[in-house]
Amino acid sequence: MTIVFVSIHIEKSPPAFPLAASILQTAVEESPGLKNCKADTREFYMLSTPSEIAGELTRSKASVFGFSVYTWNASSVIETVRLMKKQNPDLQFIAGGPQVTAVPDEFRKTGLFNLIVEGEGEAAVPAWLQNQEQTEPAIFDFEKSSSPYQRLLSEKKYKGLLWEVSRGCPYNCAFCYESRGSKSIKEIPQQRQILELKLFREKEIEKIWVLDPTFNHNKKHAEDVLQRIIKYNPEAHYTFEIRAELMNEPLCSQFSELSASLQIGLQSTDKQVLKSVNRSLDAGKFLQKCRMMSSWGLTYGIDLIYGLPFDTIKKFLKSVDYAVDAGPNNIDIFPLSVLPGTELANKIEEWELNNEGFPSYTVTGNSHFPAADLKRAAEITHGCNELYNKEQAFPWFRTVLKALKVPASVLFEKYAKKNKDKDDVIGFLSHEFNSAGKASLFGVIESFILWSRTAEAAFTNPGTTFQVQLCRRPEMLDELAETDVESFLRKHPASKLRKYQIIFDGRELYIN
Repeated sequence: MTIVFVSIHIEKSPPAFPLAASILQTAVEESPGLKNCKADTREFYMLSTPSEIAGELTRSKASVFGFSVYTWNASSVIETVRLMKKQNPDLQFIAGGPQVTAVPDEFRKTGLFNLIVEGEGEAAVPAWLQNQEQTEPAIFDFEKSSSPYQRLLSEKKYKGLLWEVSRGCPYNCAFCYESRGSKSIKEIPQQRQILELKLFREKEIEKIWVLDPTFNHNKKHAEDVLQRIIKYNPEAHYTFEIRAELMNEPLCSQFSELSASLQIGLQSTDKQVLKSVNRSLDAGKFLQKCRMMSSWGLTYGIDLIYGLPFDTIKKFLKSVDYAVDAGPNNIDIFPLSVLPGTELANKIEEWELNNEGFPSYTVTGNSHFPAADLKRAAEITHGCNELYNKEQAFPWFRTVLKALKVPASVLFEKYAKKNKDKDDVIGFLSHEFNSAGKASLFGVIESFILWSRTAEAAFTNPGTTFQVQLCRRPEMLDELAETDVESFLRKHPASKLRKYQIIFDGRELYIN
């Protein structure tokens, strides 16, 4: 018997990694009762049609196929299986993953799948393969699980991967699939983590996404994992999801020894909104911890969701302004998706949430956040992406806001509208300063922006020399991050434009 575990990714990218399929392949290969069973994995992308996927899988000559199902690929999986079943009714199919766990009955109704896996599949799949009946899954010994990476990385070259260090989430966010999972935390054994880190280093993996819903939920856990990373594979770039309020100086110190990005799920600043989705916020503590991370030079981003229960456009604007004030490197803003099977989906009528349904489940409005306001929020999101994220504006953006005396959300909305005319950032801001009667301040602001751009380019391209023309020395311009423009100009009177050469040698930045 041959079983193929199938992954259908959104697109080709470093995070598109077949971890779930590889875990199941390893579980089958390690099962004593399946010595005669051959397991394999196949990867596809959403650009491939179900017909194309079905054709390639059929040619594999396998008799059993297991699919990892997510919101984005559910329809593709169902259609692929339907086509394969039509061509060969004797083929057997397994469905598992977040979408199946959320709404298992929807997949049972299709009549296409021989096994529906709710939750973890490492025990359920091998048990079913041995007796071909859907029974209660055997208990899976997580502590003795084998690493899925050795075989996969020996067969194919990856630049990035997903790294599971623990499973389960102690929180209960109503909009998240994790709320349907285990509240207890199961950790990958220490020795296996060390072996995997050594393997990643040997295979020159460049980017690693750490799959831990809240990496610093337990400070000792976070410190121990970071210690192993620093010791065994500090060269890669790591991405972690954290809670800002749980950060401390020792964790900041460890993160500062790595190339790391920290992503923080703020979602909203409104207490009523947060309470409706089982979250809370200590606004003062949150900002304090962000300032601490910034002082350590850490790279961190903030996530926001608009359209949650009781959310309004006014509350959303306040959340955007607060997020910018926290000084993140990026701000990722999303409309609410009412994912099936989550607590929020179960309360969709109570909260009067309208959504597009399958496959995106994106909210289309509610009694507090009508469609017109959602459109406005989307426009502000676009402005944030273009003006803040793509421009990497965090070093200078708050200085601009202070000078113009406008909230961030106002500037984002203005830029989104102006950007239809393809205004560049410098041109747009020059216009805003002129309109505000502050044209005399813009010269030094422009130099600050140009210096930030050049420094970022130098850090991104070690060994390359960049030239930039500035009205003040770069180290002098850095003072603008901590003061207002008027005070800066009083301290540093006008000077002539001068060309500077900037080069980063991989360790230090040189300015000539």
